[in-house]
Amino acid sequence: MEKKVKVGIVGLGRVADHYYKLFSKKKIKNVNIISICDKNKLTAKSYKRKFSSNYYNDYKNPSFYKNLDLVLILTPSGTHYKICEFFLKKKIHVLCEKPLTMTPDKSLELFRLSKKYKKMCGVIFQNRFNQSIQLVKKYIDKKKFGKIVNISISLLWCRYQSYYNDNWHGTWKNDGGVLNQQLIHHLDIMRWIFGPIDKVNCITTKRLNKLQAEDTAAGTVQFNNGSLGLIEATTAARPVDLHASLSIVGEKGTAVISGIAMNEIKIWKFLNQTKRKELEIIKKNSQNAPTGYGIGHINYLNLAIKTILSKKISPPVDAHEAYLTSNFVHGLYKSAETRKWVTIKSNPLSKKLGNNN
Repeated sequence: MEKKVKVGIVGLGRVADHYYKLFSKKKIKNVNIISICDKNKLTAKSYKRKFSSNYYNDYKNPSFYKNLDLVLILTPSGTHYKICEFFLKKKIHVLCEKPLTMTPDKSLELFRLSKKYKKMCGVIFQNRFNQSIQLVKKYIDKKKFGKIVNISISLLWCRYQSYYNDNWHGTWKNDGGVLNQQLIHHLDIMRWIFGPIDKVNCITTKRLNKLQAEDTAAGTVQFNNGSLGLIEATTAARPVDLHASLSIVGEKGTAVISGIAMNEIKIWKFLNQTKRKELEIIKKNSQNAPTGYGIGHINYLNLAIKTILSKKISPPVDAHEAYLTSNFVHGLYKSAETRKWVTIKSNPLSKKLGNNN
């Protein structure tokens, strides 16, 4: 009989239903959800029926994590570090929803712990595994865009006030605003594919929603190679989520990736490329995504499970990558706070993000 990875889930909030759909539809192979945990007893009981698993109200209960190979952490962002630390020290693999931690230093600590205990510690940046994004990465690595001129990311999403009325979304201690909660996926793509980043300049504001942090941001980025980047992001788009896009302008070609989660290729034009080839590439590498969660979780989780079964510890996106992206995010926040350009190599730290302000 094929071996399965024994999985526990901590946190059964907004994103948990997305995971339930993936597991219930058998999209994730070779897993067995044996225990789930949430402080809310009614929520835990509801998911107990869905997953046919044991449920607990405290992840530190030995009965919860007994015999687990892997824990999925889906709790509020500000709790991620302590929970990851706990399970790594118990020598259990962890995969955590973004952001891995609220500050870069904590991600680096988790990276070191994962090496010490020889266990996986991964952050779930699922959009890296979209076919469209994988294609961009391939073209950039092979220098098919030539000299990069400009990179732009745009996130126009809708979050009504009810989203921020749960005592953690939009708070500095446990979440941050659109930069650290929604746009972090796109910032990660920007840094991972086109980095390293030299310096950033950013401004943030609150336009429609009441929260501690920001619902709207705009910024500029200068990369080490001299190319420039633009950022626009908001959760104050109305009446629904509109798009999450990435645009690349290079000397040999231009591309626009859009859709609700950077899942569709809208433009793919290159020098000496036929129209037929353009349409073929667009059709082959565009995917449907019903929500902003996208479709990358399937590839991410299946790769992680396969890695664990092969007795390796490298996750699809590790804690060091989370550290680098967190540096980027903090640079943007520090720029907004100081109204100055901020260099990323200076290891910038926001005075607000991750604090009790």
